[in-house]
Amino acid sequence: MIRPFASVVLVLSVLASFAAAYTTIMFPNTQECYFERMKTGDHFSITFETAGKLPIDFTINDVNRNPIYTMPHTGAGSYNYVSTAEGRYSYCFKNNAPHEIVVNFNPHGPEEETFLAGHDASPAENEVRKLSHNIEEIKDHFNFMLFRNEVHEHSVSDTQKKMFNWAILQTLALAGACGWQIYYVRSLFKIRGVV
Repeated sequence: MIRPFASVVLVLSVLASFAAAYTTIMFPNTQECYFERMKTGDHFSITFETAGKLPIDFTINDVNRNPIYTMPHTGAGSYNYVSTAEGRYSYCFKNNAPHEIVVNFNPHGPEEETFLAGHDASPAENEVRKLSHNIEEIKDHFNFMLFRNEVHEHSVSDTQKKMFNWAILQTLALAGACGWQIYYVRSLFKIRGVV
């Protein structure tokens, strides 16, 4: 009885973790920005990855739109930040490539990061909060791996279909060439009266 219940809970938790991830398709030479309203001392973290590890530019800006952190030409990354002023912070992805890039990212805003604030907690409670935060990061990384696996599975199955169709085409071409050669050689011998 406990085993089916545990498996249902596990499936629901995995599905809930997928709901926390965001995926966007960035068109060539575009920039997409997302905003997070934070108070002084709020904690914010983000992890991201592009399909195929294609390079993009990542920037976090403060309330005055000054860059806090930049990662140029990267396919994956993570960053943690504690706000120094109250206001609207932004994080932006920029695609300088001449093709589309799929970006999968997990932002963890202040409402999700409140568990990191120690307040008057015991050292054990603080360690449990840190452990919980690390588990969230592991879940995010696992989601990225599932996303990457899905992209690669599609690519591999598409390549296998192309190779199979090409092999059939080559077989038909070879059979056609052999048939034509047999017909041509027989017609040469018939003309000479040998056959």
